[in-house]
Amino acid sequence: MKNMLHKLFGQDNNQTQGFPDHVANYRLHEHHKRSLIGWIANRMGQLLHLESSESGKLIYVSFSNVHIHENKENIEEYLIYLASCLLSWLEKGQDVYLQIKESGLCKEHHQCLLHVYEEIKEDIYRYFPQKLEEPADRDKEDAIWNVYRDVIYAVTQQKFLLIRESEIDPYKQGDIMCEAAITERSDIPKARELAKQSLLDNGVPAAKVMSHILLISEAITNILKHAYKGKLTLIKGETMLHVLVEDSGPGFPLKLLPNTTLMAGYSTKKSLGQGFTLMMKIAQQVVLSTIPNVGTTLILVFAREDGVIEGG
Repeated sequence: MKNMLHKLFGQDNNQTQGFPDHVANYRLHEHHKRSLIGWIANRMGQLLHLESSESGKLIYVSFSNVHIHENKENIEEYLIYLASCLLSWLEKGQDVYLQIKESGLCKEHHQCLLHVYEEIKEDIYRYFPQKLEEPADRDKEDAIWNVYRDVIYAVTQQKFLLIRESEIDPYKQGDIMCEAAITERSDIPKARELAKQSLLDNGVPAAKVMSHILLISEAITNILKHAYKGKLTLIKGETMLHVLVEDSGPGFPLKLLPNTTLMAGYSTKKSLGQGFTLMMKIAQQVVLSTIPNVGTTLILVFAREDGVIEGG
């Protein structure tokens, strides 16, 4: 993805030499937009096995179409329209997952557009002369975060808690039962088996172990979907068992947290919406610390009664 975008956008500075700065910047920005719309449309065409996309035709079509319209009768024009919608949502800083969900697309186009968004979302902003979205004021963002934390905590009957990075340490206090690095797919079954055996060794009933492992498997599998590497740690405290899943991935943007945590089926990723809903049903509490472009720590909390770990 990065190489393709660089090929599309990397040589534009030479093409604008000789023009006044404001004209050059405008031409550059419009060229980037058209190139990206074409690339997105062409990528969707590849996923839909559209023959013309194999030659990159839609990239060129995006430049030849002066006006982009919703034309469902022409698949190439329709894909360019969908690509322009995606870029518009990104430019406006809108919730792309929610916009796609509410667009009323057929299942095939819905999944295809989501797939392409997942491919580009981490790299897209670097290919524009200016950021598409201005950073939020820190004080305002903190105030919004506090509201989100309190509302989500109340709506979930105290089952889901957002915390700051500085609040993670108390959840790491206790005896480490096991820990495992997750860097490739083969690590997932190894970590799952290690956690299962550790729970059994600590007296957790087999029926409870199965439900715990279901959540653990969900959490560690999504490391590779979102962050590519991370770590699983089981910690036994005096009254609680804490399952920590840490990653160094993109995190969840602040404005997406309500939908991310509460809306089932919010995206194609099971960790968004459906996964958290399942976790809240089984665990005593789900704790989340996330920083965009830094990483996420997910903590599953299970109570221990009379020395035996119990689940929800």
